[in-house]
Amino acid sequence: MSTSTPTPNLHIYFVLDRSGSMQSIANDVIGGFNAFVKQQQADGADALMTLVQFDSTDSHEVLANAAPINEIKQLDLSVFVPRGSTPLFDAMGRVLNEAISREAQLVGAEQPAESIVFVTFTDGGENASREFTRETVFNLVKGKEKDGWTFVYMGANQDAYATGGDMGVSQMNSSNFIADKQGTALAFEDLARSTSKRRTKLRTGEVFASGAFFEEGKTADLDAGERL
Repeated sequence: MSTSTPTPNLHIYFVLDRSGSMQSIANDVIGGFNAFVKQQQADGADALMTLVQFDSTDSHEVLANAAPINEIKQLDLSVFVPRGSTPLFDAMGRVLNEAISREAQLVGAEQPAESIVFVTFTDGGENASREFTRETVFNLVKGKEKDGWTFVYMGANQDAYATGGDMGVSQMNSSNFIADKQGTALAFEDLARSTSKRRTKLRTGEVFASGAFFEEGKTADLDAGERL
């Protein structure tokens, strides 16, 4: 009897900034994120999501933990409440460590591997971390990138290429967006389109490069270049 390696589920780790500066685009983030989730739900059940939002009051509020994509609930203003500062390194570092632990548990239990897309969505740079440093996050990212994990950095009000690069994210997987209704919507549309493309490749067994997530372009980044 022959055996085959199961197609890995895509596991989307989504690290969402809800610091005080996100207040001006709170409704846009909610709408964009919900549209992103709806598209992934329509695309099939073969995906999981871990969703963590962060600020300086709570750098690690888990809204979903390895949940089937069809079980992800819509965000609203009772859940996404911008406040505080931006402990970006702590937020990314904690989720990374938990993702690494989950990977080890799956291996130990001889469960199928997951294909990882790790998204960070923020409108500002680091200013409040206490546990993790830039160097620690950089080393974690680069270590898992070698294992085929895909890291995506979406940043507004900054040079997302420089900030993402400082944490180990490739330029091809980093994108600027303008922190307004149009820019935020485009950012989530880019994420949705590229995530669906990745899922298609996983199903068909097509080869993909972990450092080339936005294969079909970055409309949010182009928009930022035109309007800034």
